[in-house]
Amino acid sequence: MTETNVPIDAVLARLKIALAAYEEAAHRKTAAHFGRSPKTVVILSVSDIQTRARCATGVGNSFETAWRAALMRLRKQLPDEKEWQWIKADLVHSIRSATPTEILAELNATRRNYFRHGIAFDANFNTALLEQELNGIAAWVEHDGKTLGLSFERINRYLKTGRKEALLLGGVETAPEWYLFATQAIFSDRSGVLHSLASDGYGQGLREVPSLATEIETLIENAGLYLARQMRDDGTFVYGYFPAYDTVIPTYNILRHAGTLYSMLDAWEATGNIEIARRVPQGIEYILRTAMLRHGDQLFVVDHANHGEVKLGAQAVFILTLLKYITLTRDKRYLPVAQALARGIIGRFQDPFSGAFLHVLDGSTLEVKDPFRIVFYDGEATLALIRLFEVDGEQSWMNAARRAFEHFIRTDHWKHHDHWLAYCTNEITRHLPDDGYFEFGLKNVFGNLKFIRRRETAYPTFLELLMASLLLVDTMVTAKHPLLEKYDIRALVETIDHRASHQRFACLYPEMAMYFKSPGKIKDSFFSRHHSFRIRIDDVEHFISGYCLYLHNVLRVRASAGPA
Repeated sequence: MTETNVPIDAVLARLKIALAAYEEAAHRKTAAHFGRSPKTVVILSVSDIQTRARCATGVGNSFETAWRAALMRLRKQLPDEKEWQWIKADLVHSIRSATPTEILAELNATRRNYFRHGIAFDANFNTALLEQELNGIAAWVEHDGKTLGLSFERINRYLKTGRKEALLLGGVETAPEWYLFATQAIFSDRSGVLHSLASDGYGQGLREVPSLATEIETLIENAGLYLARQMRDDGTFVYGYFPAYDTVIPTYNILRHAGTLYSMLDAWEATGNIEIARRVPQGIEYILRTAMLRHGDQLFVVDHANHGEVKLGAQAVFILTLLKYITLTRDKRYLPVAQALARGIIGRFQDPFSGAFLHVLDGSTLEVKDPFRIVFYDGEATLALIRLFEVDGEQSWMNAARRAFEHFIRTDHWKHHDHWLAYCTNEITRHLPDDGYFEFGLKNVFGNLKFIRRRETAYPTFLELLMASLLLVDTMVTAKHPLLEKYDIRALVETIDHRASHQRFACLYPEMAMYFKSPGKIKDSFFSRHHSFRIRIDDVEHFISGYCLYLHNVLRVRASAGPA
């Protein structure tokens, strides 16, 4: 059984023993820098969960002296050890020198926020900031609208308040060389359970796990609870944050509101934790109370936060959310709403002859505002119609979905490689196993498979695209469909496993969250690294939904199959 509230001295002792195991390897790797007098550099970080971590560096001739020096500095910064809830210990194990100009050139040749080094501004590591510290204060800024550089203003403010260290003069010219470094790190909370953190790769600085199979349900549950915490009393969500300075994203989007509710239901279904979905009806009622426009027997979702637009995608995703709620709870009170929304899709958005969809209407007149906005809307609408047919059996929904799909085939919509198209292809072929539909679905995923495999960003909709396509392939395998002979199914499965593992590196585990301004507010969410670590409810939504599909249709299937 996991211990709780272990005395801080015991936690520190465990961390110290675990980190000391890397001392010899660190000395070997840093010998070229320190020369004949090997030194050890330890950086300790602690957070009370509510505020940004305090960090302290210790340098010594041995691990013991470096540890003591760092601990002494840390106790001066945060003397009340009851506040030490998250504790991370880093041991510097590689050092590379370069001029500031060279480092900044290297930074600008790297995708934004993928520069994975700490920086010491002097050879003796008197001022050394971890990669996580630099990211946590948004130290990298655009100086002239094109190139990235360091904000010495932010660094000095942080050194003064967060480290109690001497300030830097600022500017590239302050030192002939800077020192890029990497660390081996261990993290613990007050349970005393230690987590070894990856020292390289995309997951650098995040906990290593024995396998994704042991971790994924926890990821889903924690992210679902994060979304539940974002719901306000009126049924809306805090839309998101830029976490470096706890900046709330002020915009809103009713489509993403609806999609977030869907993913909360997904997470509840996957984990059984009702706390995730307890307030979903409150979020549904918010849409019904504030965003509904009735026109005859049709209903429309009005996005008042965005010029009063009526978006096809909002119509569709709200239908999907209502149907998910009905399926899981067997409460059909919202079925008439879903049907009226679907009548709105067929009556106002879809061309009855070509099957093509319009995308945006003016909420005051229901006239066309934007014939095309984004390809997602097409797949969302088609999927909503198919799933409504599966609930109430009304043939007109399936007829409309079929017309839409024929349009997709005529216009080579598969070239968009869209996850919503994958979802609706998988669904429609269960009812209409047409060869053209199958081929469309295969092209939609295999035409982009290599790009997905190489992509360094987490981009969670990739896993949704892959998983929906795998379900399509499973249907074809069962039917022994000859079309599969042209496609490398093993490559699809391998890419799925890779993306499922890769997108975990966008999780805000405590060991990463602790370096941002309000760690407890953002922990267990998912972030977009290349967008300044942005956290948004719709991003978290897609991480949850992709992982739920992977859990249900890969991990649990493999577990039930047993050893190969």
